[in-house]
Amino acid sequence: MQIVAVPLYNRDMTVEAYMFRDLKENILFSSAQAINLFDGAATSEPLRILDSVGLDAFTLGKPIFIPIKEVLLMGNPQLQCKVPADKIVFVLEEPISDDEVYFPIIRSLRDMGYRFAANYKIHCQRRDNYLDLCSFVFFSQRPERMEETSRGLEFIKHNYRHLALIAAHIYSKDVLQGLYDKGYSLYESKFYRVTEAGFQIAPLKINAIRLINIVQDENFEFENISGIVRGDPALTVSLLKLINSTVGSSKNSVSSVPQAVALLGQGEVRKWVTTAVSRSLGNDRPNEITRTSLVRAKFCENLAPHFDMAQLSSDLFLLGLFSVLDIILEMPMDRAVKQVHISKNVSQALTEGSGILYPVIKFVTDYESAGWSAVSRQMIVSDISDEDLSEAYLDALRWYRELLTLDAASASTS
Repeated sequence: MQIVAVPLYNRDMTVEAYMFRDLKENILFSSAQAINLFDGAATSEPLRILDSVGLDAFTLGKPIFIPIKEVLLMGNPQLQCKVPADKIVFVLEEPISDDEVYFPIIRSLRDMGYRFAANYKIHCQRRDNYLDLCSFVFFSQRPERMEETSRGLEFIKHNYRHLALIAAHIYSKDVLQGLYDKGYSLYESKFYRVTEAGFQIAPLKINAIRLINIVQDENFEFENISGIVRGDPALTVSLLKLINSTVGSSKNSVSSVPQAVALLGQGEVRKWVTTAVSRSLGNDRPNEITRTSLVRAKFCENLAPHFDMAQLSSDLFLLGLFSVLDIILEMPMDRAVKQVHISKNVSQALTEGSGILYPVIKFVTDYESAGWSAVSRQMIVSDISDEDLSEAYLDALRWYRELLTLDAASASTS
């Protein structure tokens, strides 16, 4: 089963929550098989995955909207996941039956702190008792659904004023901007707000870019790394924390940047720079930007053997890492890539949408936006199994979770 957390923004483009989107009809399976993957027994696969990977890796600790079917309500969903109740919103994607058996369950879960949302066609001619128990309602912005959305929106505003409105499936910036005066609280959109004025890079970002450029050289000088790191307190703390966790003994703790760099060696220094510096680059941007950059990097790297590019795994890591460089540096991508020393293959994929590496980043961005039709086609072309793809993505999330843990430990000791 494939599942991805799609961000939900407020009007200021700050991420407030995430929505699980799952692959329901992968063309590698028959419809019956795809349905069985999600409906099996009264257990929720999204809850299981969330419990195994952790909320922070998916959502940075923010609430998660999780689709759930009627039958799963009977399976004690509160026992299937250790995530706090106030961080979970259960989403019904079909109207709940009038059978009274479900309403006591929903009320009980609400009493525990869980919230509910409706994500189905609103029938404007009759009362929907389930909506009285919900906190949110989704409205699709797909062109073919706009008439239905307009009627449903009017009905909800008059009859269920307690519901927060969520605009889903926004595919253009013009549509997004046109929704701001319609009463929506959250927006499911892949568009970020980028300021293009000035094209000036902050001093600390210049240092970060210099570090990345240095380690691209095969035989870089440790002294050059040390000189730059010592000028950035956040990078210094991160590096010393990493090396001391590697040394493992308080007796042999390392307190100087040159010593830490020398002990790590070129390979580990290069790996540390590409991750720690990327977090430093995104410090003044929304957390979602940094999260996207790092998860994409590891996801691209994990996919390398499945695209017969194992020898290009380092380039694929950088491709994912720099895929939002235009947003981080607040300039068009063609100008942003000129700030860093990257291979022609990476540059071509980022600026032209072509070349040998481009199918991988296209696949990754299709996956994270729940573009399941395109994902399914590429899975067949590249002979990627459902299990291999799921593991590649979840491993990227687990890796990101470990980075968060390291950051938290660094902050507590600084």
